Amino acid sequence: MNAQPEQRADQEFAGHDGPEVEFTPVISQWRVEGVNRDLTPLQYHYLSLLQRLIALKDSYRDDPDAEDWLASAISKSIFSTLQDSIEANVGDEAKDMLSPQQRVE
Repeated sequence: MNAQPEQRADQEFAGHDGPEVEFTPVISQWRVEGVNRDLTPLQYHYLSLLQRLIALKDSYRDDPDAEDWLASAISKSIFSTLQDSIEANVGDEAKDMLSPQQRVE
């Protein structure tokens, strides 16, 4: 067992006497097809997930061996991702991605 007290990372940097380092944010182009604005990584995640779920639902709808419980699970996943998109301030873009039959107002 180590006899030295543990030092937390924030305490270590609080006493840092080195040169000032200026923070420069990294600008990245997070783009989703059909969305004409810059997105944060989280917004990109939700909108790209929504695109994949919509494509999955569309392909599953054409499957003759489709099971109702799985179609219901996909619909619930789409709704959940829509709610997450609204919380991430890309709700209008997410609603635009949904077809008119699925659109939630």
